[in-house]
Amino acid sequence: MIPKIAILGDFNPNHFTLHALNDTTRSVQKKLNREIQFDWIATDIFDAKTVFEKHKYLGLWIAPGSPYRDMENVLNAIQFTRENNIPTFGNCGGFQHMIIEFARNVCNIENADHEETNPDAKDSLIKKLSCSLRGEQENLKIIDKNSFLYRTINQDTIIGKYNCSYGINEKYVDILKGRGLSLTSISEDGHYRSFEIESHPFFVGTLFQPALTSTENEPNPMIAEFVKKSLDRI
Repeated sequence: MIPKIAILGDFNPNHFTLHALNDTTRSVQKKLNREIQFDWIATDIFDAKTVFEKHKYLGLWIAPGSPYRDMENVLNAIQFTRENNIPTFGNCGGFQHMIIEFARNVCNIENADHEETNPDAKDSLIKKLSCSLRGEQENLKIIDKNSFLYRTINQDTIIGKYNCSYGINEKYVDILKGRGLSLTSISEDGHYRSFEIESHPFFVGTLFQPALTSTENEPNPMIAEFVKKSLDRI
């Protein structure tokens, strides 16, 4: 049976970043010399229990492309994979919603929300960046040497490429860290760009999009690591 990984997102052919993600699904199969089925499942029909228990998907990749058609469905899927130790990788919008889910269900910030979809939210865990990162790239320093990110990249700095305008609201950083979220990289101007939960088999979010630094013959190492951790569930 061919192993399967679910891509949670609303595919839009006009978004070049989603084509880059699809390209990377092919390059990672080539890199690992393994046939793997990657299936896009739209946010408004995604049911985590069915996907992971009935259809036996091995991992969840939360694609860029927010605002999603069904934000609550995305948050429910993230909660399911976090609580059931299913490898989960979120980029850009995926990163943002993983933060919101963690804030709501682990940090007990009931009103945690996204400024893009709820500008009047009491607790905007995700806020508009002072400088948009659409089409930009940054040099990032890896600050957690125990992280998957550091062990996988095996260097102190990385290049992050983006296509977004929203990031983490840093007034909540201490609360998130206090409940077990490890912030793993930081920009030159002091903003956090990735996180993970070290006690989880693989629960990693990056505001940058690793697919944008992948090539046909060399997928981004974090994508390959996510896929390998998913295959470990076989």
